[in-house]
Amino acid sequence: MTLRVGIAGLGAPSVQILRGFAGVDGVALAAAADLRQEARAEFTRTYDLPAFDSVEAMARSASVDAVWVATPSQLHCAHTLAAAEHGKHVICEKPLALSLEDCDRMIAAADRARVQLVLGHSKIFDTPIRAIGRIVAGGSIGAVVQIDSWLFNDWLQRPRLAAELDSSLGGGVVLRQGPHQVDIVRHIAGGLGRELRATAGCWDPHFPTEGNYACLLEFENGAVANFSCNGYGYFDVRELTWGIGVVGRQENDPRSARRRRRTGPLSVDEKYGAAASDSPARAEGRGTFMPFFGLTIVSCERGVIRQSPTGLYLSTEQGCEEIAVEPSLGQAAELIELRDAVAEGRPAFPDGRWGRATVEVCLAMLRSAREHRAVPLARQVARS
Repeated sequence: MTLRVGIAGLGAPSVQILRGFAGVDGVALAAAADLRQEARAEFTRTYDLPAFDSVEAMARSASVDAVWVATPSQLHCAHTLAAAEHGKHVICEKPLALSLEDCDRMIAAADRARVQLVLGHSKIFDTPIRAIGRIVAGGSIGAVVQIDSWLFNDWLQRPRLAAELDSSLGGGVVLRQGPHQVDIVRHIAGGLGRELRATAGCWDPHFPTEGNYACLLEFENGAVANFSCNGYGYFDVRELTWGIGVVGRQENDPRSARRRRRTGPLSVDEKYGAAASDSPARAEGRGTFMPFFGLTIVSCERGVIRQSPTGLYLSTEQGCEEIAVEPSLGQAAELIELRDAVAEGRPAFPDGRWGRATVEVCLAMLRSAREHRAVPLARQVARS
């Protein structure tokens, strides 16, 4: 049986999602939904498939078995509920939702409908992160002691709509970049965060949202994660990762890039107009190296793990060994996980409960930054 998937939202995230369908057996692109008529027309021209003017209409379609929710963060809950209420499986982009109450509603709706709720766009699907998790879980170099993760990029300088710069609507680096780092460190450390202390700053006067954060997250098993992000665009962490970024492409030296800095949000026409003639089908694909979401170093009792361009470096008392890792599959990984979970009648991973725990950490980071105190965690779940 082929699982027919419709995409909710044809914005920037859809570019890599659409590429993910290539070569995945048992899964087929079936439809799309977007408010923008020009985006729907382009999708239909490119794929010869229907495009709906609302997610609800697509969810009612008998030709769709699952919905990939790639709409803005503040719409994740409503669109997941619409899909689940019509018996559709769901892949939902990070963050799962903007409140724990909305996460609860989404999980409950999927449970009632007996459909899968998969957390999409999670770095847990990156093969080097999974490989690190396997090494740690195997215990060959002892328990995790500390995880350090650094991310420097130009998130705040990319083309942004006003909503993407509104923290109450899920804007800012804590809710947009934070879920990636939180997923990475939670997966490696086992998932069960206990307490955190964080700061977050709004240091660019042109953008009234968080552009940086730093967090110290303690886990129930005694491990600690120290992770931070700076999205102001003056330095790129690819200088520390062989020039390799989030999709595994080795770019030119990021230090050579010069451009005029942005001083505010764009209108919808400004953001999407330049890309209107550029079909997602022609978008550049993944690179040949491991995907790097910043630089992550994992310290265990008897060794240290970090990524290499094609795998992992494992440093122990015997020296440094390079371990090969299978190529990452991009967004195809989410489709494969959904397909297999449905076929095998098992829970998917990462699922809604994992996504809710990551949202709890991100919201606790914002609270800790506001209140200048440690914040305990109560909704964490273990790595599957």
